[in-house]
Amino acid sequence: MVRPGISQAKLAFRDGHMKQERPAAQQKAPNRDKPLKGARLAKMADRLARAKMARSAFITKQLDLTPAQNEKFWPLYNKYQDELLAAQAEKRRNNLNPSADNKDKFAIEYKIIDIKAHYNAEFLKIMPPEKVNMIYKSEEQFRDELIKQLRDRKEEANN
Repeated sequence: MVRPGISQAKLAFRDGHMKQERPAAQQKAPNRDKPLKGARLAKMADRLARAKMARSAFITKQLDLTPAQNEKFWPLYNKYQDELLAAQAEKRRNNLNPSADNKDKFAIEYKIIDIKAHYNAEFLKIMPPEKVNMIYKSEEQFRDELIKQLRDRKEEANN
């Protein structure tokens, strides 16, 4: 007996009951609490490195920096990203803590705002305001494009 709408799924019988199994492409994501090991960690690190390189290339193209600006910008931008990612990781950890106080949440939000304000002022020292604004627009455009590509890949895998 095959039910309508189940095209790729296998039907398996277990203990006299019919059970629908998901195809490999639709398997549930592994438990995110498990530590990453070996090849899986290396694969994730490789994907992250490729995404960072793609982001750098995208922002470089969008900003059209002079060589002098480029030399000053990238070390500063990388430091900005490191601090911002650390604060965002702290925010995620805090959000997972059920006993976290709103005071802590606000403190982390203010920390993120302070990081952004500090680096905005630093970026303005090496480039005009139009290009500084383009940094943030470029990051947003890159993030949107990355999400779109991931959705497209997921849809292709499900078909």
